[in-house]
Amino acid sequence: MNHAIFIVKVINTPIHLIYSNFQTIEVKVRFPITRKKNSINELTLLLWGQSKDDFLKYYKIQDYLIIEGILTLHDYKNEDNDANIVVKRLYPFLLI
Repeated sequence: MNHAIFIVKVINTPIHLIYSNFQTIEVKVRFPITRKKNSINELTLLLWGQSKDDFLKYYKIQDYLIIEGILTLHDYKNEDNDANIVVKRLYPFLLI
């Protein structure tokens, strides 16, 4: 199981997706600091249910979040890996 916890920054507005009867949103986020020049620093969050409602109600672009979820990679053989996280929990993160 690919359970992961990250601190990320929201960089785009959410995109609404509809799969059969389920409504989800997809949000692009970025790690606050990149460690290597070639490393992937952007992820896509998939949110639904209460997490989706909370995100739309409380968060906006440039906010920092602590996310907990399941990490998935698409096409790991290519260098253009698209990493997605299916969000289980979502918390605000304050930088002072």
